[in-house]
Amino acid sequence: MKKIFLILMIGFVFACHSNKAENKFVGDWIEIMPVNKDIVQGVSLKEDGTASSIGMATLQYEAWRVENNQLILQGKSIGNGQTIEFTDVLDILDITPDSMALGKFGKYRVDYKKSRP
Repeated sequence: MKKIFLILMIGFVFACHSNKAENKFVGDWIEIMPVNKDIVQGVSLKEDGTASSIGMATLQYEAWRVENNQLILQGKSIGNGQTIEFTDVLDILDITPDSMALGKFGKYRVDYKKSRP
């Protein structure tokens, strides 16, 4: 009986820790555009694991999750009369309560600021 209780408690603590870790990602993230500050684009990450695009009509985010220090975004790319489903796996370079940096293959970096929790 003690083993079962211990296993359940460990599972509960792990689940709570995972949810807290992902909660820091929840919110509206706006890409910092140094070339043209009038362009507003980014992604809204919701607590239930759904996502939506900000300012990008042809790129429709639908879902998100965090695994192995990577942000995984899923959605649809719409354009030229066709719709293509995609999964984008981005390395989490840094995250604070009000900023996030993502990259891919060490080739590029995109900086975001949180506009709304």
